[in-house]
Amino acid sequence: MLNVKTCLFWYTIIFTCITSGLVYANEDCVFSREAVSDKLFSDNDSVAVFQRFPENHEVKGVLRNGHLFSVKYWSCHHYGKQAILVIGPQIQSIPTELNDHVMQLGKVALSKNELMLLRHALVNKPLMLSAAPITLKVASGTFDTFYVQVNLIGEIILIEMMLYQS
Repeated sequence: MLNVKTCLFWYTIIFTCITSGLVYANEDCVFSREAVSDKLFSDNDSVAVFQRFPENHEVKGVLRNGHLFSVKYWSCHHYGKQAILVIGPQIQSIPTELNDHVMQLGKVALSKNELMLLRHALVNKPLMLSAAPITLKVASGTFDTFYVQVNLIGEIILIEMMLYQS
């Protein structure tokens, strides 16, 4: 079992590596700022603290339950969002609350219509934590890609949500 300092160290390293290494926005694109208004995060009861990083169109923060999140928005000729939630070290209740955590990330990152699609997909096919990565494809006539992927990395659970429309 890892001690608390070691867990927090790896928790921070994993989160930083994952969120800094994923760049989907094209620097030549005109970015739509309306999707990243501070109000979206300040009005969300789940969000304890957040910071906007305008240079890469990303918002990072901490939820009230202590989990770290990152949301990246982009638009140009294409529209997309990527949201990441890092949970850990793993606790006993996470496997039974996995779908709640996915919805919590959706409430932070998605529009009402996108959230409705996600909720419908989770009702039809609830996610179950597994040692192997699991992916839930969200059916949508609007998006080329819309999925949730859950990875168990040691004692850390990584939830990634991605949607893309060309």
